[in-house]
Amino acid sequence: MSIKIIKPGLFTTVQDKGRIGHQFEGYSPAGVMDRPSYDILNTLLETEAQPALEFTMIGPTIKFLDHNLFAITGAPFSATLNGRPIPHQSVIKVEKNDILEIGRVIDGMRGYIGFAKPLEIPLVEGSYATHTRTGIGGFKGRALQVNDVIPTKATRIDHQLIGRSSDFSSFTKARQLPIGLMDGPQLESFTRQTIKDLEQLEFTISENSDRMGYRLKGPSIQPFADADIISEPVALGSVQVPKDGHPIILLNDRQTVGGYTKIGTVIDCDIVDIVQRQPGDKVKFEWMTFTEANEILARKNRKLEEAKAQIREQPQRILNHIRPTQQKIKTVLKGDRIPWT
Repeated sequence: MSIKIIKPGLFTTVQDKGRIGHQFEGYSPAGVMDRPSYDILNTLLETEAQPALEFTMIGPTIKFLDHNLFAITGAPFSATLNGRPIPHQSVIKVEKNDILEIGRVIDGMRGYIGFAKPLEIPLVEGSYATHTRTGIGGFKGRALQVNDVIPTKATRIDHQLIGRSSDFSSFTKARQLPIGLMDGPQLESFTRQTIKDLEQLEFTISENSDRMGYRLKGPSIQPFADADIISEPVALGSVQVPKDGHPIILLNDRQTVGGYTKIGTVIDCDIVDIVQRQPGDKVKFEWMTFTEANEILARKNRKLEEAKAQIREQPQRILNHIRPTQQKIKTVLKGDRIPWT
């Protein structure tokens, strides 16, 4: 029971929610960049914190070596199963030797695929997440390659999940919206004018951005003194400003400590809006208080929980991809109880 990687796509890695609670030991958290999409994926498949594949801009081509169910979430990608288009964020059944091709992203940056028979990946410090810079976790500690064969667990499939769908979107499609920013620990290293002007400045995401951090091109916002500080712990969303004055938003594969001034921290719920933007996209910031950030986070969390509850209690179903040989499945899902053979 396994899947075979025919084409790996662009930087496809095994991820989960990350290696939480080990930064003091020097472990980068890693984990999925778009956490709400990962939650929707696990809800659709009724899996619990299982490993998923994260892919960037171009998805993988996968051959199934056993029957399974899968779903794709996150940014929408063009995708076909045996040459036929399939819907986004819908649970789909596959048979042995079926070929799934995930092409280019339609809107956004990163997508996810999970399986009802989950990938058989060893835990490292309580997580399946890949951190490629240190070669830890995931599948051999690296991005997937051609002809990789990844085993899957011998888990019973619930056919009632087939067709379960969601129209939930984790990120804001209106790219002109500013990213929320709270005061950073070295805010006093910047002039009052720089802090005030930051909301008016526009930056561009650099091609040198990756899972470690998004580098921003544009106006220089150098601190008035030295940009170097004694190394200290850094957080998800920390906005470091090195000597050249060009900000770096630290992300999941970040180092655990850093020695540059940090003007601010991207609010937690806006991290998704950053990581689903592509190189060349524009970024503007908006200063926020802790209270304002918490209110926005609570609102977005409610939206996510409502979407998960709807999937569990009143799921939408998309069944037009069901093949003629699977019509019994469609009949049962529509309400006629036919015993499985």
